[in-house]
Amino acid sequence: MRRALIISAVFFVCVPALFAGGWNNTLIGCRAIALGGAFCAVADDPCAVFYNPAGLVLQENRFHLALDGFYVWPTHEFTTVNGNIIQSRYNTSLPQFFATCRVNDRLTVGFGMYTPYAGGGVDWEKSDLGFPLKTVMGIVSFTPSLSYRLGPTLSVGININWYRAVFSIDTEVEPYGPLSSEEQGSALSGGLGLLFRPSEKIALGVSLRAPARMKLTGKTHMQYDIYRLSLNSDTAFNLPWDMDIGAAFRVSERLLVSAGAQYSMWSALDKVEKAVRDVPLTGDIRLDEPMGFRDILVLRCGAEYAFPQGLALRAGVGLDRFASPVEALTPTNIDVDKLTLLGGIGYRAGRMKIDFAYVYGIGEEREKEVLVMGLPFSEKYNLNVRVVGLGLTFVF
Repeated sequence: MRRALIISAVFFVCVPALFAGGWNNTLIGCRAIALGGAFCAVADDPCAVFYNPAGLVLQENRFHLALDGFYVWPTHEFTTVNGNIIQSRYNTSLPQFFATCRVNDRLTVGFGMYTPYAGGGVDWEKSDLGFPLKTVMGIVSFTPSLSYRLGPTLSVGININWYRAVFSIDTEVEPYGPLSSEEQGSALSGGLGLLFRPSEKIALGVSLRAPARMKLTGKTHMQYDIYRLSLNSDTAFNLPWDMDIGAAFRVSERLLVSAGAQYSMWSALDKVEKAVRDVPLTGDIRLDEPMGFRDILVLRCGAEYAFPQGLALRAGVGLDRFASPVEALTPTNIDVDKLTLLGGIGYRAGRMKIDFAYVYGIGEEREKEVLVMGLPFSEKYNLNVRVVGLGLTFVF
């Protein structure tokens, strides 16, 4: 029985911790981000592997090699029922790689490695929650792509997303002591994109990313009396359908404006299935944790002005919606609406382009009513984030 109680404590700590700060990660491509992330209808550099693979065939040069990276400073904020404000700051970096090759005038192939989901975590001190909790999760996509020109105004693209996920947690469960878990796993998905350019000034794009079933396996380590247990464990969940639509308009030779909307069907993440295997005297213990996520719509727009000397200025704005219901808010699952202000600069010299991006996400605080000794009190949650990005692109 005591072992079962320990494992139950593991579930209630580990399962919600998977979803801190929401899931969508659109920090892909420095130029695209500086344009507000409204890149589905622009799609004219290698990060189109993510935004819309149909655009790869329209790139001017034969070979493109892009190395991008972002550094993220999030601040998770939790206001307790007695008014104390505690914060978790877990900084993270997100490296990316893209490459494309034009086979002929109609066909281009590409490849990308990036993090489309998660890619962060939380790190709470024992003085914050009464127990220490550090949890990190990232899902990296390895994405071969193909783009084909159907005609002078229409192109199509397809890709395969091979996801590799890694999850870790370090905490303590009183009175038993330290607890940690490391799990990893893979999943397979696909994507489709269309890009329609009826003229040199106007472009319309649509991109679809299919869902995936992710299963992680690994070890959960815990203390029981004088014994250190190392048990097999696994976690399973669903990734959603994602649909991105966009429009771009070239106002003049130097000014480009774009807008886009992403619809993510997070209701697919209805539950997280957790299991610890072969517990002594107990056997397998399973728990399905309901999530209750909802579908969300994310809106973006941006503009770019290119100067004759190879310099470009960019700016954009976005509205990222929360997916978690209010009852699911916890210090390990802080998910709020965010207004994102984005911008950056780019410079091209010969065969090399340098891009810089900056993002400031302003969270809209959410409030949750809880009962303490039968009396109603309020907890508050918020999330603000700062991001800087740097990218190098080489063309041949």
